[in-house]
Amino acid sequence: MKLKGFYRLLNYEFSLMLRAVLLLSLGAILSPLMFLNVAMKDYTMYSVHERFEDLYVSSGCVIVFLIYFASLCAFFVKTFYAGYWGSKSIYTFLTLPVKREVVYFSKLSAFAIGVMVLLAAQLISVWLGYEMVAAKVGEWEGGKFVMANGLFLAFIRSAFLRMVLPLNINGFLSSVSILLTMITGFYYGVLCERSKRYWGFIFIVAAVVLLINVISYRMTPPAYYVVYKNLYLTSGMLFLLSGFFMWHSIRLIKRGAIA
Repeated sequence: MKLKGFYRLLNYEFSLMLRAVLLLSLGAILSPLMFLNVAMKDYTMYSVHERFEDLYVSSGCVIVFLIYFASLCAFFVKTFYAGYWGSKSIYTFLTLPVKREVVYFSKLSAFAIGVMVLLAAQLISVWLGYEMVAAKVGEWEGGKFVMANGLFLAFIRSAFLRMVLPLNINGFLSSVSILLTMITGFYYGVLCERSKRYWGFIFIVAAVVLLINVISYRMTPPAYYVVYKNLYLTSGMLFLLSGFFMWHSIRLIKRGAIA
């Protein structure tokens, strides 16, 4: 694919999502701080102190992040269908003097960048949230209740935080395969709907079932916090599904089936 045409289309596609990505990322940073502050409102030196990672979950911060993530996915779907409204820009894209793969990967890359920005915002919120909690706890008894390396230990103990920032190679491959399957699967789903290739949803359902199993497995920590089995196998299966989603998506676009 020609890089110049790809960069131009990528800039255009991401510009459509930029405002939503920035607003959602800002919300992902600030909202957890408010939720943590409310959860710690009645904290005193004599209270039973939850670990930071448990407080982060019980305060609703994880649910808030999932809402922002779902909102970003919904906005991506909206930008795709917007090409069929008004000026019907989808037909312009399909007649551009670039390969159809460029059209596909530009929109997919814009979506992936938006997801990565949101994940970065989530990590920033975790760091700021920990600093806020540690500052409050540090006010008591000269800070003797503040655990050394508390943020690092939170990432080791928390299944959710290890999903966002894996600490070993099998966890990293699993997280990447999960994200890639979600991103390519969302795009593939709307392409199947537009092209009326409804049988493609069979593979999407298979991906959803596998994703649920993998995420459930990773959210249930084994006896030793970061030791998991079978993640290489499931990661490979998810990568294969992602590859199929991309291959068939490009095939649909090349044939003009989505017009």
